[in-house]
Amino acid sequence: MTDIRSTPNLLGMRLAHRAMLADTARFAVLAGELAAIRTPCPPRRARAIAGYLDLLCDSIHHHHRVEDEVLWPTLTAAAGDAIELRELTDDHAQLDPALAEIRTLCADLVARRPGAAAALAERLTRLHTVLDEHIADEERTVFPVVTEYLTTAQWAEVEAAARKGAVMSFEVPRMAAVCTPAELAEVTGDGGWPLRVMLRVFGVRYRRRERVLAGE
Repeated sequence: MTDIRSTPNLLGMRLAHRAMLADTARFAVLAGELAAIRTPCPPRRARAIAGYLDLLCDSIHHHHRVEDEVLWPTLTAAAGDAIELRELTDDHAQLDPALAEIRTLCADLVARRPGAAAALAERLTRLHTVLDEHIADEERTVFPVVTEYLTTAQWAEVEAAARKGAVMSFEVPRMAAVCTPAELAEVTGDGGWPLRVMLRVFGVRYRRRERVLAGE
């Protein structure tokens, strides 16, 4: 029987990566601005920042867990010696303590503990740098192997696992926010009316939270 392959579409993972980098960068800047003001962040804004970063930490952890538990085994089975994943797996293990530190500092920010904003800015900057290097390595080494060795059906299983544990009300609007117009048209075309409905409904909450995050 002939094994018919077609190329998996990696846009969803590229957008997930792009959203991680965008969020870690902008919240590092935001926390740095709060530290420079030297006055406690208003409680409502502090809670919004902490809530968003808690969801972001959950999102990053879930993304890497799906890679470790679903994508890496699928790739290893399909590609064998064509892929070496040890360094990427080690990176994932090192990220968990960093995420735990950020969660703790978010609680400190809400509690108005001195130095919380400055420490949060430093940890987020460090996380952004680590993620930037990790994602560049992953997209350079893993993506070509995915497109060469995995079928679209196998890739669909990976994407289904990613959606299963995700908070879609958080993920959908933030990924849409980093799309180009052409990418957004492609994503909404593939996702059909359910995705368009999610974008409309979740987008309202997303924009409202963004205003609070900005201090409005």
